[in-house]
Amino acid sequence: KEAAEELPTNENDDELLRIRHSSAHVMAMAVQQTFPEAQVTIGPWIDNGFYYDFYFPETTDAETGETIPSRKLTEPDLKKVKKSMDKIIGKNYPITMEEVSREEAKRRIEEIGEPFKLEILDSIKTEP
Repeated sequence: KEAAEELPTNENDDELLRIRHSSAHVMAMAVQQTFPEAQVTIGPWIDNGFYYDFYFPETTDAETGETIPSRKLTEPDLKKVKKSMDKIIGKNYPITMEEVSREEAKRRIEEIGEPFKLEILDSIKTEP
């Protein structure tokens, strides 16, 4: 009788966890390249993959001055994001992990204008 093969999970496979974590970052980068007004909210890896929530604030069209209401991603938007992800992956950027102090993290987050990330940082009570 053959032994059952154990499938990788976040708990038993660090490489799978890194892939999911990195994939979430690639998706966030792709969304923000495709839709510059998008703000990243929260997006961890989960048991069967990863996700990110995004906030699309009300904006003003630079050419027409028209108000563009807050919105959600649509199926056609997701296809654009997928293409952008493929391009990012194709560039083979190096993936690195860097630990920084809380103050440095706060400075970087403020510099890129990500209020939701700042909320998450503020909710973390201990240093890494």
